[in-house]
Amino acid sequence: FKLRDGYTIEALFMHHQEGELTYNTTACLSSQVGCSLGCVFCATGKSGYFRDLDGEEILGQALILSEEGLKRGKDRLDAIVFSGMGEPLLNYENVKRGIHQIEEALGILNFEVTTMGIIPNIHRLMTDFARTPLHLRLNISLHAPSQEKRKVLIPYSQNYDLGELMETARLYSKTTKSQVRMRYMLLQGLNDSEEDIENLCRLLEDNGLKLIVSSYNENNIPGLVPPKEEELLAFCEKLKGRIDFSVFHNFGSDIYGGCGQLSGIKNPLE
Repeated sequence: FKLRDGYTIEALFMHHQEGELTYNTTACLSSQVGCSLGCVFCATGKSGYFRDLDGEEILGQALILSEEGLKRGKDRLDAIVFSGMGEPLLNYENVKRGIHQIEEALGILNFEVTTMGIIPNIHRLMTDFARTPLHLRLNISLHAPSQEKRKVLIPYSQNYDLGELMETARLYSKTTKSQVRMRYMLLQGLNDSEEDIENLCRLLEDNGLKLIVSSYNENNIPGLVPPKEEELLAFCEKLKGRIDFSVFHNFGSDIYGGCGQLSGIKNPLE
């Protein structure tokens, strides 16, 4: 999408042909031009942060994707996820405004916000959407089972204590009566050891949280290697019977539209 000031961003229309997912037709939207978190595995973060999107720019992505999907014979949008470019909870007010505008324009009630864990604004989500008909699922990018490892992979996470984040996630689950998803992207040799598995199981032993295991999407970043299929399955085998989890099969990586691969930013000032 080209914005009015010349910047560009990316968003995704995702349709599951077999109709086996909770939401089979989903729009994955961006909330910022670039990102300031600096996650070592993410192409968006490598581009830097330029500015927040406003509510109208967020709505515009959904309207265009909805229209294009219908033109191409796809089902109407079931859900919106904020898993594109940017950290949505660092652009809280505009994301909140965009959600309400999308609900009004398209009648969509199912939303998911993906965040590395901006704790104060997770609390704001619980308060601001408590008396609405919206189902607002929380998806936390965990990616490491300890504070030390996490701040290496997600430098911005040093601003928030992992223990407090886990308590906040459980409170969100209890308050909203919805299961919080904890995303864990496997990176060969970095977060897939026996020690990591033990720490992960201790971290997620309570109900209300579900681990979503996925593989790193290749971004040609030195030192980062996705696990082999058998390594991912072996990792998951060691979680069985201990914590609630499922495997996320990456969509869109064949067109560089998978998680962490969005990099189509154009800076008009360059």
